Amino acid sequence: MIIIDFWLRVLLLAVLFDILFGEPPAFIHPVVWMGKIINVFTRGAPLRHRKICGLFVVISCAGIAVLAGLLIISLGTGLFGLIIAAYFLKSSFSIRMLLVSALGIKKDLEAGNIGKARSELKTFVGRDTSLLNESQSASAVIESLAESFVDGILSPLFYFLVFGLPGALAYRMINTLDSMVGYKKEPFIDLGYASARLDDIANWVPARLSVAFIFIASVFVGKPADAIRTCIKDHNMTASPNSGWSMAAVSGALNVRLEKVGFHVLGGQFSEPQPFQIKRAVNIVGFSSLLVIAGIFFVGNVPLVRI
Repeated sequence: MIIIDFWLRVLLLAVLFDILFGEPPAFIHPVVWMGKIINVFTRGAPLRHRKICGLFVVISCAGIAVLAGLLIISLGTGLFGLIIAAYFLKSSFSIRMLLVSALGIKKDLEAGNIGKARSELKTFVGRDTSLLNESQSASAVIESLAESFVDGILSPLFYFLVFGLPGALAYRMINTLDSMVGYKKEPFIDLGYASARLDDIANWVPARLSVAFIFIASVFVGKPADAIRTCIKDHNMTASPNSGWSMAAVSGALNVRLEKVGFHVLGGQFSEPQPFQIKRAVNIVGFSSLLVIAGIFFVGNVPLVRI
């Protein structure tokens, strides 16, 4: 019982770190360290047998993350161990930065500063933002909020609940690998194949669980019935097997059309989003995140770490 209580305190402190301080400086950010480890493995990858090399990279990097988690656990349950564990757990998820960044772009759009909004969007979404108009920019922000709720919040906390700190860090390493090398084009089409597939597998359950949290949140700040209907109808419209679930649910909850031009349309029966609806999406994702954290505390009688 002592171990359970300790890991719930770790989660609480990690959430407080995120809310109060946001992201740490790059030079002490564990995810930046993960990126450097990934670069070490990928920089010298041979030009032949790239898929096999990519699998080796995934296994090696994820293994390092698990070992780091186990090392942190070995620090014990004292104050020092609590702070270090919470610091590393916080690095696996990001609530404040996601929501604050979205609200910043909303402010730029409402002020008519489309150029600044497009510039900010470059670090927020993985698409060309140079020609996006106001509604397309709002759509991009809302889509990113919904997708990032899964891979930036729900998934790492899900794996923390199931596998403890090593699980959360391993997930973050896998997701970082996918963002760095899991592209469907050269030079990473083969080297990043294993990373992309493993990321899809890792997010499969959380992506579908996200609909429940978004549904509950939309009872208070959206349209829950439309969230479910739109999710059922449009979740398979995206290239990713996972991202469509949360994005379509948010589309329905807000009654907005979310479109990535040339790729997908979610909630096509609704009107295009306006900047003020970004705030509503922030409310849904923020509330959903609180529900995830509350859910972990609710099942806190289940051991979080089995070593």
